[in-house]
Amino acid sequence: MGQSQSKPNRFFNDEEIKMIAQVYNQEGLDAVLPLIKDKCDNLDNEKVTIAVTGESGVGKSAFINAMRGLGPNDEGAAEEGIIEQTSKPTPYQHPTLPSVCLWDLPGIGTTRFSARQYLDKVNFNTYDLFVLITGERFKENDVKLAKEIKKMGKEFYFVRSKMDTVEVNLNEVGQHDRLEEVFDEIRMYYNRSLKESGLPTSQVFLVSSRYPHRYDFMEFFGCLESELPDKKKNVFVLSLPNLTEAVIEKKKKVLRAKVLLAAVVSGGIGAIPIPGVSVACDIGILVVTLLHMRSYLGLDDESLCRLACRVNKPVQELKAEITSPFVLNITPSSVIKLLTSTVSGAAMIADEALLLIPVIGSVIGATVSFTATCFLLNSALNDFAKSALNVLKKAIEDNSEPEVTENVRLELVVAKIQPKLFSPFTDNGLEDIITELQHVLDQREVHIAVTGESGKGKSAFINAVCGLRPGDPEAAKEGFTEQTMEPKKYKHPSLPSVFLWDLPGAGTPTFEIAKYFKKVKFTEYHLIILIVGNRFTENDKLFVEKIRKIKQDFYVVRSKMDEHEQNDDQYSRNERYKKIKHYCISHLKENGVDSPHVFLVSSRCTADFDFMKLRQDLKLKVGEKKKDLYSREISELVKHLVGKKKTKLKGTISQLISYATDEGEGTTFIPGTTCAYNCDAVVEILLFYRWYMGLDDESINQLADKVGKSGEDLKAEVSDPLVFSINPNSVQNVLSSSTSLILYNLQSFLKPLTSVPKSSEIFSKLLESMIDVFAESAMSLTKKAA
Repeated sequence: MGQSQSKPNRFFNDEEIKMIAQVYNQEGLDAVLPLIKDKCDNLDNEKVTIAVTGESGVGKSAFINAMRGLGPNDEGAAEEGIIEQTSKPTPYQHPTLPSVCLWDLPGIGTTRFSARQYLDKVNFNTYDLFVLITGERFKENDVKLAKEIKKMGKEFYFVRSKMDTVEVNLNEVGQHDRLEEVFDEIRMYYNRSLKESGLPTSQVFLVSSRYPHRYDFMEFFGCLESELPDKKKNVFVLSLPNLTEAVIEKKKKVLRAKVLLAAVVSGGIGAIPIPGVSVACDIGILVVTLLHMRSYLGLDDESLCRLACRVNKPVQELKAEITSPFVLNITPSSVIKLLTSTVSGAAMIADEALLLIPVIGSVIGATVSFTATCFLLNSALNDFAKSALNVLKKAIEDNSEPEVTENVRLELVVAKIQPKLFSPFTDNGLEDIITELQHVLDQREVHIAVTGESGKGKSAFINAVCGLRPGDPEAAKEGFTEQTMEPKKYKHPSLPSVFLWDLPGAGTPTFEIAKYFKKVKFTEYHLIILIVGNRFTENDKLFVEKIRKIKQDFYVVRSKMDEHEQNDDQYSRNERYKKIKHYCISHLKENGVDSPHVFLVSSRCTADFDFMKLRQDLKLKVGEKKKDLYSREISELVKHLVGKKKTKLKGTISQLISYATDEGEGTTFIPGTTCAYNCDAVVEILLFYRWYMGLDDESINQLADKVGKSGEDLKAEVSDPLVFSINPNSVQNVLSSSTSLILYNLQSFLKPLTSVPKSSEIFSKLLESMIDVFAESAMSLTKKAA
């Protein structure tokens, strides 16, 4: 290898070079090498912290993932699509360079602080760079924040996210030719807004986190790099995802300088003679350096798998672009073998060593160990960079080109079919169906009776639950005399279509207990809350007896707990409350209630005692009640909505069947027949159908998160194991077991002259039956989720 055409990256500052010279002159080369090793070890530990802020929903999480080269489902990825706003700074480390960290900050619009106070709260001075993600409009708070940051002497970058949606929208209306014009208009809008806000020097970058190789992402990276001090630039460059050839070249330049340092250290510290070669070096250092180079250039298995998932291509297809087998097999033995073959061809590169470490470079560069190891590492770096570029080209390759395989053509057909399938309740797995079910349930009414003896605090309890104060126009009347003479309805403030009924108090001359249960019909209510006082009275026993007789669910609320407050310690307080609750529970059990629901509350102190627990239990109970009361309606609705998906899928069979029965490469025959099919294509079609029905792992896990249940619990509702094991073997097994039945059914419908069914007819029936299986599974899973 000849001399480098460009000046190597300089890792040592003037002060460090001065110290190296001093140590070298006083103690010699052996004393200098540990200093160089420390520098080499610490290069990747230079911390780079980037703060990212913006309003909820503008794409901060997706941006943070794009900056780290991660997809939304990769391990360590920031969770995308979350409704809740970030409440505190959250760190996200780079997957291969933990010293690079992006911080997701809460939007200033979510706080009660001024811009200056906000900067103090989020520890502004700890970040190297600030990035503000904006949506379609700038927010006043963002401008205030930017001005404060300017005052404090740091740069603030504005990023307009989700630009791919702008392009999509233009395509949909047939105006793609206006793309550049519209982008210019967007830039002008932001620049004008910034200027009017007193921030004329701020730059705006138009980016897409989904397609970071497009638009302004690379320009944005360049600006961030220029803002960082020299010692942090190298780490930042190595942390960038391989989006373009320019990024790979930047990484190559940084790594070339690291190669020189590693060669110096390997040949000087702990160097061991290599048998059969006139070289002494530390093989361990070379192996670690090569592994790091491979990782930084995105060629390790983990990085390749993440990239394959993100671009929806087989990982082996990406690995096939790697030119040297050494890239995938870096071991001490493979390094020694390669070192043996490169010693004779190692060119003298003392000039590069001299540029890197001016004082002692000429001494180091003259050693055989240095030249051999440096040649090895540089040769490997060139191979790695070439492979990284090949992988990048394959990853962003347009699959719509004519020279593609049949299975890729199938994927393109599926991609064209998908938009035609999209409609309400069909384009988001089963989540939209669950949302519609919840909407229906929210409109269904649940009525809760609040009853008990007069004077126990029923009206005060209802006011507390509804957030009303005594004297409010809509509040239930409270008082020391009998107030409630007729049942009165109050809407629950947070539970949709839930009403609490304040019933007259029992045990008064107006409502004698003997006549009370005839006047107040408990069967008209879905749940009963019985308010009791200090003692469990005979009337309370009658209430329990009556409610149990009609088999109605009920809660017992022990009211006015604040009246028992004393000036004692917390332990004594807790012990007293335990005794009160035990008293209530024991009396209820004596009266035949096996599992009583007892809550100790104070209508004056809703943050104390059991009031919050009561609210939570009530919410769950209402949800259960609605599902029980309207279970038949839920089943019919699920059947209807899943049926729409099923009908749409069956309409695609005619478009896909030719790929399933293609007799080209990969043809397989159904056992015992002459019917040919493309097994890989059948697998792809079934995987597409499963995804559309919302039965793939990702969709089920998203649904599980939405409804607060585990994905495994939802999967347990699916009875057919084939749903979760679609692969060539399972498809062949299904065809082996079901072909005779399919043939029999087909032949009964076909005319005698055409009694031998075609492959297309068999597979049409197979796909129909699998769609039915997916639909049944989707219905079972949805009912469980609901």
